[in-house]
Amino acid sequence: MDMIRFSDDRAVGEYIADGICGIVEQKPDALICIAAGTTSFPVFDAICARVADGRVSLKQAAFIGMDEWVGLPMGADGAMADFLKRHFLDRAGFKDAFLFDGMADPESECVRAETFIAEHGNFDVIVFGVGVNGHVALNEPGVDPTLRTHVADVAGVTAEVAQKYFEGDAPALKKGVTIGIANALEAKKLYVMANSPQKRPVVERILKMVGKGEPTNEVPASFVIAQPQAEFCVTDDVFA
Repeated sequence: MDMIRFSDDRAVGEYIADGICGIVEQKPDALICIAAGTTSFPVFDAICARVADGRVSLKQAAFIGMDEWVGLPMGADGAMADFLKRHFLDRAGFKDAFLFDGMADPESECVRAETFIAEHGNFDVIVFGVGVNGHVALNEPGVDPTLRTHVADVAGVTAEVAQKYFEGDAPALKKGVTIGIANALEAKKLYVMANSPQKRPVVERILKMVGKGEPTNEVPASFVIAQPQAEFCVTDDVFA
């Protein structure tokens, strides 16, 4: 594991965008996955700036959404699909994009996602944000790390943090569909981001655990960060 510390959001966004664009230059039809959420804004903006000025083209590349709330329409306020479209996909110009449908049968959505992944030759790069409880995607503490795409029970703290993405009252967020830890471990490149002071306790816990060689499913991010292809990208704001 490498932990890399950055001065601010712009610096971490530029760094990860450089890495992703380098992957696309080597493999134009790469499969890319980036978390929905405000943590990813610096990466979205840096990639889209490169697309806009012609430094990279995503016209042969594919994108897959990381997760979605069960029972929430794709275009609904607070849906991860809607968030990704508005803040990234509408500007990025991917050839193909997969987004989970929260209104469809969740198990069928898992099958549909795994089919898409297989058709595109597996993940070339995944960018996770780490949750305050150590989750990545909707892989909550206690998750079975051998799971691939699956239906997940959402932790209370995850549902609480998600309230900020809803303009009005959020619906009850109890289940989601998500890629699994096993999917992440197969990816060629992994980035895990933390860029807010609220993440300091979990960042320090992860560093301690991984430093001792003791990743645990009680902090799912630790499994990801412990992988040799992973980089833990943390801004100074985390330690402010």
